[in-house]
Amino acid sequence: MNTRLLYSYLFFVFITGAAQIYLSFFHYSNFEALKDIAAISLLWTMPVIIFPNKAKKITLYMGILFVLLALPSVFYAIIYKQELTQSLFFIIFESNIAESKEYLQNYFSLSVFVLIIVYLIACFYFWKGVKNFDISNKRKLILAAIILALVFTAPTKRWIKRGSFDAFTANVHRHMSVASPYQLIGAYIDYQREIEVVEKNLNELNQNQTVSGLIVDEVKTPATHVVVIGESTSRLHMSLYGYKRKTNPKLESIKSELEVFTNVFSSRPNTIESLEQVLTFADQSNPDLYKTQPSLMSILKQAGYKLYWISNQQTLTTRNTMLTSFAKQTDEQFFLNNARSQNSYSFDEKVFKPYQELLSKQDEKKIIFVHLIGTHMSYKYRYPETFKNFNDDSSLDNKIPKDKVERINHYDNAVLYNDYVVYELIDMLKSAKIENSSLVYFSDHGEEVYDVGDHQFQGRNEATPTLGMYAIPFLFWVGDNEKLKSKFNNPSMFIRQYNNSDFIYSYTDFLDIRYDKFLSHESLFSDNFLQDSIIVGDPYSKKLEKLDGTDQTFNKH
Repeated sequence: MNTRLLYSYLFFVFITGAAQIYLSFFHYSNFEALKDIAAISLLWTMPVIIFPNKAKKITLYMGILFVLLALPSVFYAIIYKQELTQSLFFIIFESNIAESKEYLQNYFSLSVFVLIIVYLIACFYFWKGVKNFDISNKRKLILAAIILALVFTAPTKRWIKRGSFDAFTANVHRHMSVASPYQLIGAYIDYQREIEVVEKNLNELNQNQTVSGLIVDEVKTPATHVVVIGESTSRLHMSLYGYKRKTNPKLESIKSELEVFTNVFSSRPNTIESLEQVLTFADQSNPDLYKTQPSLMSILKQAGYKLYWISNQQTLTTRNTMLTSFAKQTDEQFFLNNARSQNSYSFDEKVFKPYQELLSKQDEKKIIFVHLIGTHMSYKYRYPETFKNFNDDSSLDNKIPKDKVERINHYDNAVLYNDYVVYELIDMLKSAKIENSSLVYFSDHGEEVYDVGDHQFQGRNEATPTLGMYAIPFLFWVGDNEKLKSKFNNPSMFIRQYNNSDFIYSYTDFLDIRYDKFLSHESLFSDNFLQDSIIVGDPYSKKLEKLDGTDQTFNKH
């Protein structure tokens, strides 16, 4: 091969495969993906082969585009020492610009900056070595034929063997998705397809009300129930659960009125993937059931409840995401955080006004979903100045590095404010004096805030799970209704190890709703309940494991 063409090829290998090269070199990953990168990079040399006398200009324009599309993978590899998966790309696409900005502010450091600069400089020096050259038309054809054969022989065999062109495209898609530029583009195509499938199926479920065998016990009306979904709140930072700092003075003041469950975990450490399981029949073994099976909202509507959704998440009503797909299954939605930046201090007390209005509505049976921004990073934007209570390293482990203390303080202040918000939601419901009423509060997932090991990690990373990422608060408040209160008569229920992906069974059981798919052993309120090991990880990658720090002796399935 012409040495100048070879240099162009190596240029494409480096700029598209830098993340994989980094991971493989430091033994965070094997070399399997590099084989695909080596093959696909041959395709990127085709324009150079066709116009060799413009190789310098072609590689410049293609290089700029490829580098920009590769930066997310390079950044993620540096931070988390792993490659971006389809699930992680879906999380990126679910996020808005403000969330992405917060994420970058949270994790961007001098070391990350230096490594990114090293990558960009290396790309530039590779490009400097690219030179224009000339080859005959005959050699162009030969080289093009060889490249096409090398890249497309395996997919073509798959096409012939299966008799389907879809097999060909699926094979090409899989191999090209390992690196820039197709990695990001292909993931976005998959994401949009996923959205279309979810919306189509959810709309059909809404219209057809397909849950079968529904039996609803007669209830005293009016009935008002509230589901409060928190965000990124770890019970490890809640004094209600034994944390040293007084982060829950309000909830602790009414602890005798609360039913506090102490051993509940989320199955995924990200909002949408967690709620896909919490609000549907999906779980770690069957993560796609949310696409085809009735959701909790479908069942509640069929049971005769009017549903409302109040959200302080930064999710615009016009934005087509999986989260809004769930919200839109309710009868009426209130999206309160339409600011362009999450740094605009959209505090959760914003939900109080529509919440109060809905409590006073004369519905026979209603359920209000309240989705808080909670303690989502960046934590300093989650509480007003009046809740700035923790300002030093008091009550913290003396082994925690000084440079981490400020962020822990921000998080604990956010937990303190969240305590006030949840307390107020309970108090407003209590003041409504509705006998048949209840409120359940849980967080979608937890957060690691320098709690383990050498106290160096903060955030969430499914590939390296910690207890803080999954340990969530879970509590009930119930009105003056003996039937509801009797649900909590078993003292042992509060320490049961429970995965909140089974919430659909527990909550419908709590409301005395039965249906063909109901599994009593999955309900916290059932005498047949069976505890389970807490299985975490990305179910699509098949890399599941039991969560360290939990009882791993259970295996009810």
